[in-house]
Amino acid sequence: MIKKLTGAIATLFAGASLLSCKSIAITEEATDGKKMQAVQFRTARPTNNLEQVKIFYTEALGLEVLGSFKGHAGYDGIMLAMLDKAHHLEFTQYEHYTELPKPTKEHLMVFYYSDTEAYKTANERIQKMGTLPVEPENPYWKDKSETYEDPDGWRVILFNGVYNP
Repeated sequence: MIKKLTGAIATLFAGASLLSCKSIAITEEATDGKKMQAVQFRTARPTNNLEQVKIFYTEALGLEVLGSFKGHAGYDGIMLAMLDKAHHLEFTQYEHYTELPKPTKEHLMVFYYSDTEAYKTANERIQKMGTLPVEPENPYWKDKSETYEDPDGWRVILFNGVYNP
């Protein structure tokens, strides 16, 4: 019975592994031990405005809620994702107000859109929520993107195109 259960668990984890990696091609070069082999990426930062940040990133930007927690060792938090679920944002809030680092105008999170209509729709959605574009600090972003500030003042750029080095 234990052998069957262990085999079932191994099959379940193998299946989950394949599902979470379906958009990533593992190549010989990527598995030589010199390249990053992580299959997910999460950026996390604290906020004192968790509810407003949640609304901004879910309703104005359209990210999906992956999970959340309340009262975990003095923290509340939320994890958000893009469609591929491989790229996450996590926002945490301390139980009590805490002084946090202030963003500069060059702290940027850039979302690239390969489809011009999707780019236009994203800008319309964020502006309908009452967030208007701000002038980018770096002139590189002008005429190809729109820059916004989230409720904490951190900058988000919606870029009309994809990055191709």
